[in-house]
Amino acid sequence: MERIYRTYADTEVTQLSTSVKCPYCGEEWMEPDTDECGTTYKLRCENEDCEREFEMHFDAS
Repeated sequence: MERIYRTYADTEVTQLSTSVKCPYCGEEWMEPDTDECGTTYKLRCENEDCEREFEMHFDAS
């Protein structure tokens, strides 16, 4: 079987995630693909005791 080698020089960022904090319970997590400027995203809290929906507006500042 052939083997190839890669290093950090062969890597690149393929997905951005945004740090999110639930406005209801304070749970924090990373939400992928929520980084388009001027866009409002509908999210659901990942805490199983909360799971409430809320909106997150993303904008560059």
